[in-house]
Amino acid sequence: MRFSAGRYFFEIPDKWKDIAGVRRKGARVDIVLLWEEEPGCSGLLASLKCLKRRIAKPDGDTELLGRLLGEDGGTLYLYAVYGKEGAVGEANEDLYWRLRDRLWEVFESVCPAEGYRLEKD
Repeated sequence: MRFSAGRYFFEIPDKWKDIAGVRRKGARVDIVLLWEEEPGCSGLLASLKCLKRRIAKPDGDTELLGRLLGEDGGTLYLYAVYGKEGAVGEANEDLYWRLRDRLWEVFESVCPAEGYRLEKD
């Protein structure tokens, strides 16, 4: 399943079709566990964010995926921010960690949209 996030594209593995999905909130794209229905739990596996500035000291849940370089010379930093512990209910906890450990498959699939170039770190 291929998703467009405006400045870049990425793919969710087909085997995750009925398990994980994508929701967009402004410039932020969330990869979520679809099976999460417990109130107060979001099911957030990770968020992808484009920032104008590089984060000087990212925490352990934030990973720089690369730089998006526009034809106009502008640079955006593409970050993955992982969901926190307790992002899912107890019934989905094992599935959450298995998918989170496989997010590298999604991050490797990131490609720039037309007019951008991606430099991966």
